[in-house]
Amino acid sequence: MEKAILRQHIAEYDRWKKTLDQQFAAFNGWLEAHFPNSAGARQVVQQARTLLAEDQFTLALVGEFSRGKTELINALLAHTYDKRLLPSKPGRTTMCPTEIFSDGGEQASLRLLPIETLATNTSLESFRRIPQKWVTHHFNADDAEATREALLKVAACKSVTPEEAARYGFDRRHLDGKGNLVQIPVWRYALICLPHPLLAQGLRIIDTPGLNALGNEPELTLSTLPSAQAVAFLLSADAGVSGTDLNMWETHLVPLREHRGTAVMALLNKIDVLWGDPDEDPEQLLRLMRAQVGKLLALPRESVVGVSAKQALLARQQQNPELLQQSQFASFERLLVQRLMEHRQKVAEHRSLHQALTLMADTRDLLKRRLNSGRSALSHLQRSASTSAEQLTELAQLQQTVRDQHKVCHQELLTLKSSQRMLTRQRSSLLAPVSSQQLQALIDDTSRALHERWTPLGLAKAIDNFMQGVDHQLANLEREADHANRLLDAIFDRSSLGGGEAREQHFNISTFRIALRGLHRQAAQLRRSPQLLLARRNRLTERFLATLASEVGRLYSQLISAADGWLDQALEPLKQHVQYQKHLLNRHLIKLTELKQKTQVKRTDLRALEEEVLRNNAALVALEEMLTQSTSAPQPLAPAPKASNVTPLKAPASS
Repeated sequence: MEKAILRQHIAEYDRWKKTLDQQFAAFNGWLEAHFPNSAGARQVVQQARTLLAEDQFTLALVGEFSRGKTELINALLAHTYDKRLLPSKPGRTTMCPTEIFSDGGEQASLRLLPIETLATNTSLESFRRIPQKWVTHHFNADDAEATREALLKVAACKSVTPEEAARYGFDRRHLDGKGNLVQIPVWRYALICLPHPLLAQGLRIIDTPGLNALGNEPELTLSTLPSAQAVAFLLSADAGVSGTDLNMWETHLVPLREHRGTAVMALLNKIDVLWGDPDEDPEQLLRLMRAQVGKLLALPRESVVGVSAKQALLARQQQNPELLQQSQFASFERLLVQRLMEHRQKVAEHRSLHQALTLMADTRDLLKRRLNSGRSALSHLQRSASTSAEQLTELAQLQQTVRDQHKVCHQELLTLKSSQRMLTRQRSSLLAPVSSQQLQALIDDTSRALHERWTPLGLAKAIDNFMQGVDHQLANLEREADHANRLLDAIFDRSSLGGGEAREQHFNISTFRIALRGLHRQAAQLRRSPQLLLARRNRLTERFLATLASEVGRLYSQLISAADGWLDQALEPLKQHVQYQKHLLNRHLIKLTELKQKTQVKRTDLRALEEEVLRNNAALVALEEMLTQSTSAPQPLAPAPKASNVTPLKAPASS
């Protein structure tokens, strides 16, 4: 069998995160052992560990019914389950949006949210926090048949009147009829927790079945899909791009790709249908179809691949490498690996990781400087042939030098505390533009405008006015952020580190502005969908507006949390630098005092200073070992001094 490309890279990504987490855990232990007064530093490290623990790589599958999304999932997970995991036979396909993940435990479960919850304006995100609203089934994941039996529940349907279907927001044109009744899913959403290796290592899969599911759940388009690291749009190789496919693409995926920057790929599934005609070259047919689809969807050719999920699943069940190669499933996995690598790079560049790694490097550099200064002083005292009285004078001078440096550190810490209070006072003015009151005022104005004029044009105008109000609030916030950043620059300029690091610590809201502008364009496109254009005031339109307001509120909450974190952490590099320097100087001063007391009795006894040098050296060795464990560790801000270029605290007497 060919190598499982995706499995290898996800396993490698998981190892990378675990190695970093172990490195940070070791650094936390190091801080507790060698720097007791390091609560702020440990908080920085904990934020980095939380980022790594919560990180997942999400693949969202989008496409109409019978495009093979479920079979694609079965093929991806086939290394553990040698049968179809999810129902994918005609008439037994996934009927509601489904999320497949692992919580790290061994227990498998299926949680189902009843379709009746669509009669409310409550969001899916809110329902996640109300466990009693879900129907839960536990099953044995080691029993493939029991697993499939449990997951068949996802495909459950029921017959209702067209009026009831409309009340839930369904478009009858996309529903199967049965006499005077129509078929709708029994469930609104499904959460499947499986102890699968790929899932346990961070892969999360979201299956969105059909135009009805996307049109009926604005949250999927406005929140769920933008949060995915890879979105696969499935088409049928024998049909190409149908009218409903194109509708789905233009309404839900074009805004996602163009305005939110999400990486979208197109998969021509079921290429095995091209193999049956002896008069045609299937490879040539596939090349032509990929070119046509790429041109129609304005996608680069490398983002359009052909696969046969069914044949890939069969090949993995039968351990048939030739059939697996023929299915071209590896092409799809290579695209996923590219997206995974892009995501890994973003995580590696995340501010939380950078701060923690920079803190380690800066601590290492400070320790090197202190160690080399101590070695130089010790070497000088060991070479000195002075009398006891002269040694005492030298030690007194050394003590005074260290006291002076200690005093400078203490004064700088007092200044930083004052600066921190000054920076904290910026919070009220900084966050006033995005307060809950300001947002609620926008929501209330929008609701009043729609109540007065509930038409497609009125809906469009209300959305535009609402998002323009949001953009205006963010512009006000940006001005306040510029003022706060200038204050930060001034604080760094006055510090012993200088202003070099200040720009890295700036509060920047550009990503939030981009996300909200993308949300606006997505909402503008989504409100043109047939379901909303033809709808009068009903649960779907109300849910659409509630989802839009909720998504803005969620982004505002993230922004406020980011601002609070910034206000707490912006000066942390300075504080930790000075606190650790003060801590090392304090220890050095204690050892010099011990040495001076012993020298008054005994001519030469340098053990106290030697112990301090050895202690610092052991701490440095341990820290150096941690830093070499990760290729992501930043380079030191300045080269650590060598013993040969460190000036002793007191220059040797000239001969």
